Amino acid sequence: MAATSTVAERIAGWRESWKIYGDPRVVAILALGFSSGLPIMLVATTLSTWLAEAEVSKASIGLFAYVFAPYTFKFAWAPLMDRLPLPPLTTIFGRRRGWMLATQLGLILSIYGLGQTDPANGLYWTALCAVLVAFFSASQDIVIDAYRIEILPKEELGAGAGVVVLGYRIAMWVATAGALLIAEAAGWSAAYTTMALLVLVGVATVLLVREPEGSTTELIEPELESEEDQLGRVIGQGGEARGGALGGALIAALVYLLLIEPASFLFGLLGPYRAPLGGGESLLIAGNAAVVLFGIAVGARIVTRHPAAMRWVKTYALVALAWSVVEVLWYVMLAEPPYLAEIYAWLGLVVLWWLADSVTVALGGGGFDLAAFTSPVWLVILGFWLRFFAIVALYGMPYFSRRTVALFGLTPLREEARLHLWMRRAVIEPFYDFFRRHGVAVAVLVLALISVFKASDVILTLMANPFYIEMGFTKAQIAWVSKTFGLWMTLLGGLVGGTIVYRYGIMRSLALAVVVMALSNLAFLLLAVSGEGGPVSLSDFWRLALFHLVIIIENLSGGLGTAVFVAYLSSLCNLHYTAVQYALLTSFMQLFGKFVIVPSSGFFVEAVGWQMFFVTSTLFALPALLLIWVLFRLGVEVEPVPSVSGRG
Repeated sequence: MAATSTVAERIAGWRESWKIYGDPRVVAILALGFSSGLPIMLVATTLSTWLAEAEVSKASIGLFAYVFAPYTFKFAWAPLMDRLPLPPLTTIFGRRRGWMLATQLGLILSIYGLGQTDPANGLYWTALCAVLVAFFSASQDIVIDAYRIEILPKEELGAGAGVVVLGYRIAMWVATAGALLIAEAAGWSAAYTTMALLVLVGVATVLLVREPEGSTTELIEPELESEEDQLGRVIGQGGEARGGALGGALIAALVYLLLIEPASFLFGLLGPYRAPLGGGESLLIAGNAAVVLFGIAVGARIVTRHPAAMRWVKTYALVALAWSVVEVLWYVMLAEPPYLAEIYAWLGLVVLWWLADSVTVALGGGGFDLAAFTSPVWLVILGFWLRFFAIVALYGMPYFSRRTVALFGLTPLREEARLHLWMRRAVIEPFYDFFRRHGVAVAVLVLALISVFKASDVILTLMANPFYIEMGFTKAQIAWVSKTFGLWMTLLGGLVGGTIVYRYGIMRSLALAVVVMALSNLAFLLLAVSGEGGPVSLSDFWRLALFHLVIIIENLSGGLGTAVFVAYLSSLCNLHYTAVQYALLTSFMQLFGKFVIVPSSGFFVEAVGWQMFFVTSTLFALPALLLIWVLFRLGVEVEPVPSVSGRG
């Protein structure tokens, strides 16, 4: 009887867990997930189909990969959307709902505009509209993610992650299969106009939901900010700032300003990536030279302990950050862009190349091409990330370094320039909060876990379809089994993942997700050994049945892992800085997987073959499991930090 009672209690517990999906807030997140997932495929698969039909060259279609830049760099403008008022929308609807409406209106106009272009005769306008769609889409993601984290209590973050994946995937299916069917029947203009109208699902949801409690665009929250509190956060409870010689932060700043940036400028000017002299290129070189000289002047003021040195530091940081954004936009938007390589980005990619090359050679395969690893696209992305973090650290030094405060003093809030006050509140504090709250060592471990969590899963991103083709499956079979049947398995996996987080907590769910995603790669091994020319021979019927089984395993595990991971990222955010921190984490998540693992997967397959590829790809889960174990042993909390107003 006792055993029967225990089973009944477990069944009742699972039933109770599934009831969470009836919460109106969770239902609203489902609709917002649909609005979030709709635009991305309109500038990806669907757009590439349109371009191919318009007989645009394959090389030009490939260049449309730059359209996705806003998704990678969205953390750079997340602070604007986190704290900047946007009257009258934020005045009427509040901070989150106002910005969501603004991005959705931008999506409606840009998607409609994209549908009115003619890629055969005006490819530039098609590309421009596609970039605008990606920009508004990435911006909408910033606000929706922040809203989801702030509106849901911590025990429902897993369910919120599950339904946002569900809505996102349904929208992606609508934006591919649905858009193609409409285009076939009524043309591309009608297809994109219909997709633009579907954004109204998100608009209606925003109008029906409420703003999170305590949401504000104020720069200063009285409960958080006072001069005493500001100083206390620098020197700690019961401590005092003691001065004397230059401290570690100031020395690091001098090394960056007087050594690293000048050396990087010379490397870009004289190295293999130097820009040829011309009108635009000369302007780029002049701008870089001006920023470097400005940094040297700031460094000299630190060395001489000039009273206004910290004001110069903050001004330099603003200028350097703005110029970095200009450089990236310049590179992305021009057909033949000039570029000056950053030496630290180049060195970082050389180290990654050496590691990947060593592993591949050790497995008996060929080596990697250094030129492919150090291409300008990768250098742009990594260089911007490294410079961004360096500038954030530099800008925060006058506020959060004890020795700096001791030597140069702390600017009182009433004397702080409004621009610097906004920069500190919206940009600097979210980053410093993340490292201060977790501690530098734990924060680095967390970021490392984020970068490798889905390594065993994303390695199949570009290799799955070529594998299916090589195994003898037709395009129609791939479309049905992998893309359509697999979609619903992914959606089910997302819901299961949300329920598991609700039942067992985030850390256990993380470990389970990593193991499940890694083992799912072995299912592909079954197909590899039974494919054309494989050691096991199966009839077409049983091979197709096995294909369905593999997709069930792969997509259930992938959906589960995504939901658990989204819940984990959500739990890491401080509710004071949700938009910035979540945008940072999701951008960081893509960096290693999308720009290192995925591009390397083809070389890996060629080096070791399909069967060994699927076996060894499971080992990519080991770093994530090790990091989860270390964080668990350290007792790291993964609950979101509540705000002083108690929201969330």
